[in-house]
Amino acid sequence: MLFEEKSAGDLCRQMKDPQQNGGKTLQDLIHHVSEDKLVLRGWDPGDGRTKPPQSSVGFARKIRAWVDEGAACLE
Repeated sequence: MLFEEKSAGDLCRQMKDPQQNGGKTLQDLIHHVSEDKLVLRGWDPGDGRTKPPQSSVGFARKIRAWVDEGAACLE
C-alpha cells in the first residue's frame, strides 16, 4: 500500500499533494473520504475482518476539521 512505512508527516504531505493523491484538492479529499464507495467499503470489510475503530462519518468529520484548520502536517 502507498502509505505503509511512512511517517505521519510524510503521509500528510502525500495526501495534500495533487501529484500523489490523484489530482485532488483538499475539498476533493473531503468528498473522497465522505462519499467514495471504495473508501467507504473500508467500514464494511466483510466477515472475519475488523472494522476501523471510528465510523466513516467520524473519520470524514475529522478530515473536514483538519482542512478547515489549515491542513497542517507534523514534522
